[in-house]
Amino acid sequence: MSNQPKPAGELVREVIERDGVVRNGLARGLVNHRALARWIQNSSPTDASFDALLSAIRRYPVQQSTARRQFTGGMIMKLSLKNKVVVVSLRNEKEVQKAIGRFSEEVNYANGETFRVVTSMEAVSVTLDSKNAGKLEALVSKSQVLRKLDSLAEVLVTLEPDAEKVSGVISTIASELAINDVNIRQLTSVGPGRVIVLVDESDALGAYRSLEALGSPPKR
Repeated sequence: MSNQPKPAGELVREVIERDGVVRNGLARGLVNHRALARWIQNSSPTDASFDALLSAIRRYPVQQSTARRQFTGGMIMKLSLKNKVVVVSLRNEKEVQKAIGRFSEEVNYANGETFRVVTSMEAVSVTLDSKNAGKLEALVSKSQVLRKLDSLAEVLVTLEPDAEKVSGVISTIASELAINDVNIRQLTSVGPGRVIVLVDESDALGAYRSLEALGSPPKR
């Protein structure tokens, strides 16, 4: 990755898209362009002149960006939050696959228990409730466990069915969480109109409120 200072247009775009306060302030005419240009120049590694930054700010399509955010937010139909979720990564071996199959027979789906499996050539990632993690680990050897992520929370975002045909929906959700200092541990699509975001339990409420605000009509 290059350590060269970024050009004015790229730097301005990153600042505006990463900072929801700046973006919304610009859209509502509450942010002074000259003050923002001076702040970017003083706080970011750039060789761009003040005039170049100011020109880039004035050219940035902030209204279109805000409109896209509001459009994406309008596609959120429902949010649900669940704590005490664990992700166990295992070696993708035949014995592990058999163990996961045996474990799946004990999952109480009717009781809302979590069980998802994602596989790759080298690993199998199992997402489950923390109360059931011990049962799965008892079926495999310690050497077959690659990693365990615990103290996670799951935010289920239910979108309109057509959302999967709209570009930028997932990136808008991820950006909104990043703007609000929520660290995404995993993000998965699980069928039409459903996105699951795993975050640390300490970020759970912040993640929920951020997406709830994204899906709320803008105040006038």
